[in-house]
Amino acid sequence: MGNRPKGYLTFLAKIWKLAYIKPSVPVFGRFMYKIRVNATTPDQLNISYLPVNAALSVDSLSLPRVILEGMIRRSEHRIITHRCTCRDAWKCKNYDRNIGCIHIGLPTAEEDAAVAHHASVEEAIAHLRRALAAGLVPFIGHVSADNTIWNVSKDRPFTTVCFCCRCCCTNFDYYRHLPPEAQACIHRLHGVTVGVDRDRCIGCGKCAAVCWAGAAVLGGGKSRIDPDRCKTCGVCAQACPQQAICVSVENVEATVNDLLGRINRDVGGLPVASYRELKAQGEEAALSNPHKDRG
Repeated sequence: MGNRPKGYLTFLAKIWKLAYIKPSVPVFGRFMYKIRVNATTPDQLNISYLPVNAALSVDSLSLPRVILEGMIRRSEHRIITHRCTCRDAWKCKNYDRNIGCIHIGLPTAEEDAAVAHHASVEEAIAHLRRALAAGLVPFIGHVSADNTIWNVSKDRPFTTVCFCCRCCCTNFDYYRHLPPEAQACIHRLHGVTVGVDRDRCIGCGKCAAVCWAGAAVLGGGKSRIDPDRCKTCGVCAQACPQQAICVSVENVEATVNDLLGRINRDVGGLPVASYRELKAQGEEAALSNPHKDRG
């Protein structure tokens, strides 16, 4: 497994555009819709977005860093894809196409060096921090299709971490066209709340314009977030010019434990199983590298 021909990433970017064809397009639209729905079932897709603007008061680290850095440090193997396929497909002008996905788990050792860099722990963490600093929104979870795309044995699942931009991401673009049962495969984070400060909100509508889940809506000249639709990605908070939208975590430990427990089974076992393990990893790393930037 693993071998990919020269030029595979270029080929992948070209055919990736097919995933954006909407169901309303005659004939081919319905064909692509069936493919998308068939690939978006609970046994094939189980992901959650990690809001980059949710800070943890305990150590001032963002939620993605707390979760992902600990997982990377404990991982047996990890790769970084050479490019983001979504941004590559659309030749993104807003974000770096070379900020690719991170795949975590021993099966990723099968991936071809022609399409992915087999990274050290330090390289993967640096890549993660670069992606977060750029304002990209990560998701983490099980994506069964990635085994086919990256030519990894189908019976060896691994953890996918993508860094999404609201201009190119295929999940953001196609989500509203999926049926409810498929939409449910993208899970909101347990215990995370996205709220609007109505005193600060000026009703500009920028949050509603970028909300791919249709959760941010305007009413009475103010924005509100529908908790039943919200996927807690934090994109609305990023877009708000008034800083009127706040992403808060009620109980960090409960949130992280719920996320890890849900994903663990689908990816064949995570390198860490609880928030306490992640925190211990972070404390150990801080002691080993006391002068490293923690921002």
